[in-house]
Amino acid sequence: MTTVDNLLIKIVNFSSPSIEEKIPTRDSRVLRSLVSSLSNKLFVTENQSKLLIKILRENCEKLSDFSEDIKTALVNPTWSHPFRYIEQIKKVYIVKNHDGDSSIILETNYVSETRKILQDIEKKCEGVQTLLPGKKFVVDLTEKNIVTVVDTLLPLEFEIDEKIQDYYDTIKSWSKPDVQAQFLISNIEHKNFQKHITDDLGIETSINRNIIHDRSVRYQYFTETEKTAGETLTEVIANRQKTRIYVDKKQHTVSDIMKSLIELRRFPLLVVFDTFVNSKYLENLQILSAALEDNGITDKIGIYFRLPNDDIGLQFNQLIKDKNYNSNLDADTKVAVVMSGKLPKFFLKNAWQPMSVLSLDTKMGLRHGKTSVYSNCCDCIVEWSDEPVTMEIKAVLK
Repeated sequence: MTTVDNLLIKIVNFSSPSIEEKIPTRDSRVLRSLVSSLSNKLFVTENQSKLLIKILRENCEKLSDFSEDIKTALVNPTWSHPFRYIEQIKKVYIVKNHDGDSSIILETNYVSETRKILQDIEKKCEGVQTLLPGKKFVVDLTEKNIVTVVDTLLPLEFEIDEKIQDYYDTIKSWSKPDVQAQFLISNIEHKNFQKHITDDLGIETSINRNIIHDRSVRYQYFTETEKTAGETLTEVIANRQKTRIYVDKKQHTVSDIMKSLIELRRFPLLVVFDTFVNSKYLENLQILSAALEDNGITDKIGIYFRLPNDDIGLQFNQLIKDKNYNSNLDADTKVAVVMSGKLPKFFLKNAWQPMSVLSLDTKMGLRHGKTSVYSNCCDCIVEWSDEPVTMEIKAVLK
């Protein structure tokens, strides 16, 4: 009896008429591809054999010169060699990047049944990056991500690293009410917590509800009153759920944002020009200058980049000179302005740190480069643009 693979070779090598003249293009391409695997002595996998049988069965009558042979061969399919075995890789483990930060790695063969699952994980988890399309992903090592990954992949028989499983078991053992009670602001009595709050706001500061909600992201505590969407821009920023918040430039001006940040005691401020269009640099500098003056901020301002001396660049550089926006970066700097992706080296050696970051005309969402990494240490990043950016910041592994 002719084996299915030998029959396939005869069908594909038959030239008058060719398989392209008899069956759909998609099917003929698959058959020729399978013959290539056979000729390279790789043989076919079990899944490929099932696909081959399916194609032959569907096209049996069209391949009239071989229809009887096909029917006979498919009654009890046999093969000349064992199927090629492909090791199923399904692993979840932890690695460290070049900065020593740990991340979760998801590794698989990209088999069809896990494809949609991995796509769902990309939507549910934070900080997901594709290292090898469809086969290898890196995910931020957070409590939420650990639970999501294990709950999703363990039923699919992924091999879960022991350390991740230990983290998962610990997290699942927590009682949410008990944990929240420990970190309720009214229950925290640790001296370091009180010291940091006092150093941040000062003893004389009148602490209202907005400031209490705003600092909950910075100091990781819960409040007695739940956060709401907020009615004013100040309330919206204060009640943000994450470090980043999008502000629609069609609804709020940069001056509005400045006013809210002042109310929340969010200075000093780092402003990032997140664009690559020279005309936008000039336009945004004019907008920023007006916003600063509207809010009474006229000194201790440093813009730490210049444009080439073309028509736009000359106007941009002259405005910096006219407004004295050339203050050296030091402890008294109120506003520092940089270009996205090009953070001056002296920022890394200086003790100055922003209390908030404002990204103007965000397109990439301040997600890449040195400026992004530097800004990521701040718990209040306002992205002012026409529409929100959905990309998440990515970790770069060795």
